[in-house]
Amino acid sequence: MYEVKGHIQKYWNSRGKDYDRSPGHVSLPEVWREVLASTFEGRMRILDVGTGTGFLALILAELGHEVVGIDLSRGMLAVAREKARKTGMDVEFRLGDAENLPFSDASFDAVICRHLLWTLPNPQKAVKEWSRVVGDAGKVVAIDGRWFDTSGFVKLKRFVGRLGIALYEKRNPWKNYHYRKEISKILPFYGGSTPEKIVEMFGEAGLSNISVRDLSWIREIMLKNQPFVYRLAWGGRPYFMVEGVKVV
Repeated sequence: MYEVKGHIQKYWNSRGKDYDRSPGHVSLPEVWREVLASTFEGRMRILDVGTGTGFLALILAELGHEVVGIDLSRGMLAVAREKARKTGMDVEFRLGDAENLPFSDASFDAVICRHLLWTLPNPQKAVKEWSRVVGDAGKVVAIDGRWFDTSGFVKLKRFVGRLGIALYEKRNPWKNYHYRKEISKILPFYGGSTPEKIVEMFGEAGLSNISVRDLSWIREIMLKNQPFVYRLAWGGRPYFMVEGVKVV
């Protein structure tokens, strides 16, 4: 497991410097601000797991929450800290493992993750950790989707789209894009997940009042404002939010 996480850490360290160049990661902050404001009411202490370059963490801080963001990658955290410095947002960014959180029980009012489950070797353990660190009536939120489709037509469409992205952005979208095959094969949600699977994990972690919210409209808005090559590469993917509440 150490070798697996070491590879994952190295991969994201290399992605940190150009991660925000992808519209799929940092588009529509005003839309996400509305979504987060409706999800977390009042002032809360929130843990952003797999914070990456801090996109959600910084918006949550802007909304008035006390935010801690953790990530396995020092490279991603360096970018997040620099963004916080430039915007004047007070967010604590820490190195940490989503499956082994360095926090005591009931340390937070809520935990959120976005686009994280696919990269975890043991997502069920992670969800149990997230449930552990929220207090009574604490909320756990996972934003996820289906990232890869292995059908021939979709693979061809994605290839053509990425080729267009390479020409449009003048970068290689295939370089360091995937984990090694031996790594990806042992990640249960590599390629994405479904709401049903996440709901099941939430229930096994002791969460209740579980709900699913469709967020595909966010991706539709994002793609509408992007060049055709992005719509070709990223279109038609399910996108959703799963929420659960811890009742002690």
